Amino acid sequence: MSIPAVEESWARIDAWLTRHAPVTHATLRPPASRAGVEAAERTLGVAFHPDLVASLLFGEDLLSYAQWPSLRHVLADFADALEQALPFLGRVPLAVDGKLLWEEQRTVPADPVSPLSHATALAEPESDPPFPQRPVFPNDTESAVPAPAQGIAEGSTRRLFFVRTGRPRPEPLPDQPDVAFAAGLTPGEMLRRLGAIPATVRPRDRRQAQRAVESAWAAHRPLVRAGAVGGWAYATIEGGVAQFARPEVLRVLSAGTRVVVLTRQGPEVALTFAEDGVPCPEEDTRRVMSPREGNHAGGPWARRLGVDLWPGSTAAYTGFLAVLEEEFGIVHDPDEEGPTELTSALVLPLLDDLREREPEARVRDFDLAGLVERTPPRRLRTAVAAQLARLAAETRLDTHPEVTEALDRIRHGLPVDCDQDDPLAVRMRTLVAEVHATRTMLSGGDSGPVSEEDLTAWVARGDAADALRAFLRLPLPVAAEAVLQRRVSLHWRDELAADLGGT
Repeated sequence: MSIPAVEESWARIDAWLTRHAPVTHATLRPPASRAGVEAAERTLGVAFHPDLVASLLFGEDLLSYAQWPSLRHVLADFADALEQALPFLGRVPLAVDGKLLWEEQRTVPADPVSPLSHATALAEPESDPPFPQRPVFPNDTESAVPAPAQGIAEGSTRRLFFVRTGRPRPEPLPDQPDVAFAAGLTPGEMLRRLGAIPATVRPRDRRQAQRAVESAWAAHRPLVRAGAVGGWAYATIEGGVAQFARPEVLRVLSAGTRVVVLTRQGPEVALTFAEDGVPCPEEDTRRVMSPREGNHAGGPWARRLGVDLWPGSTAAYTGFLAVLEEEFGIVHDPDEEGPTELTSALVLPLLDDLREREPEARVRDFDLAGLVERTPPRRLRTAVAAQLARLAAETRLDTHPEVTEALDRIRHGLPVDCDQDDPLAVRMRTLVAEVHATRTMLSGGDSGPVSEEDLTAWVARGDAADALRAFLRLPLPVAAEAVLQRRVSLHWRDELAADLGGT
């Protein structure tokens, strides 16, 4: 197939811009003169390719074309993209209000694989896996010892056997999990506030909890064990993302009571407080930072093998246990508590707080501030609600019944409950867990049943759920920004105009 000449492609580009995007067309620089091109060639000491000369004589130069065979191919593909709304460098051209805009072409895969559904078909591991054996090396005299040759008959074949003796296993380091204490609560209430999944509730000791979260059954969700000491309920956490120091968690745990949280994350040990739903100011949190020592790999197995990368943090944690006893009367020894079976469960992490802020004036080159200023609030709310429903449909968020019910109530002007324990919020928290599990599985090198397409789908649903939550909780301009920023359709501007009734 012959490729059109540069002059022909530029004529098509110029015609399309003149007709559909005159504002953008007016910004093009004028063509170079023949004398100017020849002067540039003399200055550089080179002869330009004829196609480049033709392009310079017609109009301004276009983009980088390293991935095309020639400039002629670039201009032909660019002209095709304008005339047929085809992707060009991953984006699709649109004519909006006389301007040429480029929108990223996005698709949301349908029916993604659910790591959480996959996990429900698996059994929680019940027995300890074999302890990892240290490899035997040829020159390792402590772990490879020749077996004595005894009773070998004359003329028989001699074989050399090695018997594994191994070095003495080091003493395990002390257990130092993140732990939260709440005055006057029961262990069951602690689990409920932290988002326990009812089907996973049962007694577990710490080793059982650790074994569970390291298995595919947990799907990278945290597991919490809850007990009582004195007049306090307490909870420890294994696996997943650290939770207890999050402001959202501190607020929920401390509602109507007071909470003390001891956390250890690598070099940092912190003692954090909250009372009656209000976390303490940052300056009141007590922290100790310790340098790392040694070159060993980290992780839970390192501590179980006796490798202490942060000995300063280990000492600081022990020191804070003494503070708990001195200042709050809390006597807690993780090593003694660890073998005890406590009520425990996997949890769905609480949703992040929504923070009010000023909305952006423009969203995807759309004048949102102008729309808000000229549109009556009721009409704007109706239009944004329609856009939200479109977003839910194109991301398949509306396949969840809790979302369908919420959208229906919004459409009829009815209130929608979305507190942490409400069915809609639980669905949103489940979506957060789906995204985290899928992303972790893919990044860990053993993705199992999930793919990058599944991650794309779950992220899109999670983002749409965030937009729904913003619509329910934040000022309308901020909610409008959240919804419009996430729309998938290339024609969302036209749909918005229709939803506004032509305004």
